[in-house]
Amino acid sequence: MFMGRLIYISGMVFTFFSFIAMIMMIFTGEISVMPFFGLLNGMIAMGVGEMVIDLNFRSRQTEKNK
Repeated sequence: MFMGRLIYISGMVFTFFSFIAMIMMIFTGEISVMPFFGLLNGMIAMGVGEMVIDLNFRSRQTEKNK
């Protein structure tokens, strides 16, 4: 459960800072795709973290029901 939460939170942080970098690039006029890929990477990490949390929760529920 700890690992899933850690992955999810790090994905949120990565997404947040990539989004801020994209906004800063719009105002400065620079063009780079790196923050876009960082945003995608953060969203993927959030999805993986969510799946780990769900899997752990479901396994605990099945153990509890037995």
